[in-house]
Amino acid sequence: MRELTLLESGYLVGGLILCLVLPLLMSFRAPQNGATRRSCLQIVWSGQTLLALSGLFVLASAPLAPYAAAFGLMSCIVCAFLLLRQCQTARAA
Repeated sequence: MRELTLLESGYLVGGLILCLVLPLLMSFRAPQNGATRRSCLQIVWSGQTLLALSGLFVLASAPLAPYAAAFGLMSCIVCAFLLLRQCQTARAA
């Protein structure tokens, strides 16, 4: 395993902090309907998986680290938006 630079370590720390966003959003805005709740959980797990993959790419390659971190950030933002929209439509129904 190679040594990480301070910037790459920052990418991993940022990814770890972002890993908390989706589960916390789910716990605060969880719908009561079982089918909708499963759909929301699927969004959370997809976002967590994409963040984990971006973390692995940060560890694997120094030139790809900034792109992997940006991909992880964008995937977390998109999944959070989808999760909020799903919870909002579940509350409206």
